[in-house]
Amino acid sequence: MASGSEQVTEQSVQQDTQAAYTVACAFFGEQVLGIGDEDWPLPTACAAWDVRSVVAHVVLGEAMVAELFAGGGVGRVTEVDASVLGSDPVATWRGTAVAALDAASVEGVLGASHLHPLGELPGTVIVGFRVTENIVHGWDLARAVGADVELPVGLAERCLDFWQPLVGSTVGSHVTGGHFADPVVPPDDATAGVRLLALLGRAA
Repeated sequence: MASGSEQVTEQSVQQDTQAAYTVACAFFGEQVLGIGDEDWPLPTACAAWDVRSVVAHVVLGEAMVAELFAGGGVGRVTEVDASVLGSDPVATWRGTAVAALDAASVEGVLGASHLHPLGELPGTVIVGFRVTENIVHGWDLARAVGADVELPVGLAERCLDFWQPLVGSTVGSHVTGGHFADPVVPPDDATAGVRLLALLGRAA
């Protein structure tokens, strides 16, 4: 049985994880709101994905989180079907983001293990993936439409700490493969955001 101090620490970690997820989703949402009607077909840093496909990818990820945290087992999604966005992509994104955040806020869900496509993973690790996806793909959207945006410093530092032990691992390669390219070398004086982007194959 965990001691009182261990329980407090675990609760603090889960609260911090939930807060990071909320801020990351908000960052991605800001970039979605900046997409003009003519921008959806524009290419992005993700090979073969246009703006619409990147948004659909993130939407599918949030939907998976909501299902996982509700006790469902989810098969690995290998292709992005942009038709999931429907006629109102912003509303679709908002609905899935809210559902995922609500699911992640349920007491005990972040500390439990869930049947992720990569195997049994703690809720905190699954959300760690989602925080990265939201801020890096948010940057992808901004860059695609010609906007200049910096990753939130605190979230970038958090994601660097999260990814360092996963780089080169089976789990890390499965998550990054396909939509995150091979790492590039960042400038010596790079910020945390630029270093995170470089780790995931993006030159800021």
